[in-house]
Amino acid sequence: MTRTPIPGYHYDDPALPASPVTADDLEGAPVDAYLAAVRLRFGQWIADTCTRPYDTRWLAQQEEIALRHTTAKKNATDGARSVSHVPLRYLIAFIYPITATMRPFLAAKGHGEEEVESMHQVWFKAVTLQVSLWSRPYAGAAW
Repeated sequence: MTRTPIPGYHYDDPALPASPVTADDLEGAPVDAYLAAVRLRFGQWIADTCTRPYDTRWLAQQEEIALRHTTAKKNATDGARSVSHVPLRYLIAFIYPITATMRPFLAAKGHGEEEVESMHQVWFKAVTLQVSLWSRPYAGAAW
């Protein structure tokens, strides 16, 4: 499977393997409309992670994000013709690249190293929490 990178995001690195998290169809061709929608949702997810209260509405949104990676809702939002689900291992592996690539963005405003490190740790915890929640549909009754 090939992949269509989203510039500036974790899988824009050619050293990373292709995965079903990309906006490619089943034959590996880019799906431009799907890619555009994924970009918007990814940007909104970053903004929500940083600014939205972690309340019951946020928790319901995490469940929706989780389901959109499983056979229950994958591709339904955009009517995309892509893989049927994102394997749980890809969601778990998402934690590192999305955390590592965030640090330069946090440092870009000229904050001191200690403050950047503090923000980076908060980001890491927020991402880990969300990925943990996104694993719920994969766990079934074991949750």
